[in-house]
Amino acid sequence: MELKSRQVQLLRSLSQSVGKGLPLADVMSEFGVSRRTVYYDISRINDWLTSAGLGSVSVEDQCLRARGVQWSSVERLSGSADQRYFSVAERQSMAFLRIALSSEPVTIGVLMDSFGVSRNTVIADVHEIRESLDSLGLSLSSVAAAGYEVLGDEMTIRKRIWSSLKELADSGHAHDARRFLQAALVRVTNNDIDYYALCRSLIKQYESDLKTRCFLESNGLEGMMVQVSWLRGLAGNSVVMGRDEQITLMGTVSYRSVQCSAEKLKSVGIALPSEEILYITSLLLGIKTADFAHQSEEDAYVSSLAESLIENFERVACLTFVNKEFVKEQLSHHIRPLFYRQKYGIPVHNPLTDDVRKMYPMSFEFCRRAAIESGMGSLSDDELAFLTIYLSSDLDSKMLERGDTSADRVLIVGADNMSTATLVRDQLSQACGISFDCEYADSEKLHRWTLESYAVVLALVPLPPEMRSDNMVEVTPFFSEENKHQIYGVLKRNRIISRYDSLIGGILDIMSENMPEGDSSWLGSERLYFELFKFFDDGGRCTVNSHAPMVGDAHIREDTVILESGGTWQQAVLRCAEALQGDSAGSSLVERMKNLVRGPRFMYYRMACDVVVVRCPVQGDKGAHVAAQIALCDDGIVFPDGAPAKIIICISTINRYSHWGTLFSIYELFSDQGVIDRFEDECRRRSGRAGGKGQTCLRSAS
Repeated sequence: MELKSRQVQLLRSLSQSVGKGLPLADVMSEFGVSRRTVYYDISRINDWLTSAGLGSVSVEDQCLRARGVQWSSVERLSGSADQRYFSVAERQSMAFLRIALSSEPVTIGVLMDSFGVSRNTVIADVHEIRESLDSLGLSLSSVAAAGYEVLGDEMTIRKRIWSSLKELADSGHAHDARRFLQAALVRVTNNDIDYYALCRSLIKQYESDLKTRCFLESNGLEGMMVQVSWLRGLAGNSVVMGRDEQITLMGTVSYRSVQCSAEKLKSVGIALPSEEILYITSLLLGIKTADFAHQSEEDAYVSSLAESLIENFERVACLTFVNKEFVKEQLSHHIRPLFYRQKYGIPVHNPLTDDVRKMYPMSFEFCRRAAIESGMGSLSDDELAFLTIYLSSDLDSKMLERGDTSADRVLIVGADNMSTATLVRDQLSQACGISFDCEYADSEKLHRWTLESYAVVLALVPLPPEMRSDNMVEVTPFFSEENKHQIYGVLKRNRIISRYDSLIGGILDIMSENMPEGDSSWLGSERLYFELFKFFDDGGRCTVNSHAPMVGDAHIREDTVILESGGTWQQAVLRCAEALQGDSAGSSLVERMKNLVRGPRFMYYRMACDVVVVRCPVQGDKGAHVAAQIALCDDGIVFPDGAPAKIIICISTINRYSHWGTLFSIYELFSDQGVIDRFEDECRRRSGRAGGKGQTCLRSAS
């Protein structure tokens, strides 16, 4: 087997720390990866070492330690110790950066010397780079004996540079990229200072000016892109923005902060044109922040976009948020940087995307539809995953229903973005059945004496031994069962939650006394205690997991209502609700829908040109359950949006989420226009275009 470059470099770093170990936190910081990734790399390294009989690597006391490793053989098999290991893709990314960020054309000879490869290898790499640039509308120009340079739209070039830097950082070459940027800036400015450190200090000043906290990429991409702006700007290659965009950016606190920093940069030989000050402003505005710094027209736009997204999510998911203002506030913190990322083409990486799609599959799809309905276009899965967390995390929250708050504080350490912090907070509330006042902190800003003042400290990154406390639990963004067990233990041990102690204790005693001997050890588990706590705290009602996938029958009635032409949309909805009433609810449904169609709370969603989904709430009706009724009018019924609908689907909802499985099935069934056409044809054939009801087989339609 072959090791990846990051794994090779990890081995070399470990070889330089023999006898003292390599702190896990330092590894995560150096390579810009998560703890999970480090453990994966260790597993790959051990497989490689074992297969060659060269020893092993383990993690002890939060440090990586080598056991019986034969370093001379490792160096021989993995390459020379002073050689930087690049895969083909990594070498090509690095070669592109050398060409794009050099002050003069780069020759084949320079590339050969840089990577220690042959002329033919460089020519092959250049060919691949040229093809990738062609697909973006860029070109790789070459002049005999002079070398290569990148030509084309400047914003597109910067996007390509960002992608290359991210690829290198993800594979463990962030240090190589920073070293190259450092050398390039030294050559241009004739000033040998640490430009990456300078960049970080300017971003810290930006935080201070905006009175906020930025959630920076762990691999330092933002800082590297600021240096890219310096290099491209000094070479006369700047992003050209329209006048309206310039005016918008100039009106922000962010611009004034960047402008002040630009004045300071002149002392180290970096005189930025006004276009680069605007570009860096847009770049920093795309960084996720903890809160807003000012009120402006942008804030008003962001607020309206958040409101639109919430309203469209309600329509798409056929639910109503109890506390829209709370959800809106949470979303707004994320939407402003998202807006700038979309506007200026700044990519974002969400390490939780796969987990979010697995945990909230239906929420994810509803969020995608809601974003499109809100005019946000086709967002990347990474952006959608962030939005899904905000829109889904409080659907089960009793805090929204009762307005409860707890005086107990929780500290969340090491969240790399606000959505991760929100996810952790809401998982804590759902796991414990109550809400907490949560605060957030970077690991480097912690003080030991402050930790003990919190009910529990949730650490998303490993902390040194001197910073650990009895109320601290190391967690992953998605809580494991072990995480929950440890949290329950801390809260119970410190008697943070005690209002039902005597009642729960009495129940456990009775259960223990009546259990066969030897079968009662589980009665003392924290998990059982908290399940009982949540039961009592909810008034004895059972709760439903809002995000559990729905399986089985989609509950779509097979008898279809055939509507006559010339009726109103109100009449069509009531006719469909009447057919639904006997199947899913008592006699109150039609009366309830009569009131809804007359007022502003009527909710429908046009999922396709010809298909409208109508929400029919049946909460509180005896024997109510989820069902869907389909009605058809071949000539179409005009709805309030001014467009006709040939297919109307009424779905009964008994709470905010139990209908999601049926709704998801409906969206899948009618996602194809061909399916819609076949369904209409089948309905017309079976009904003979007569009034009243006809029978339709959904299998035939689909």
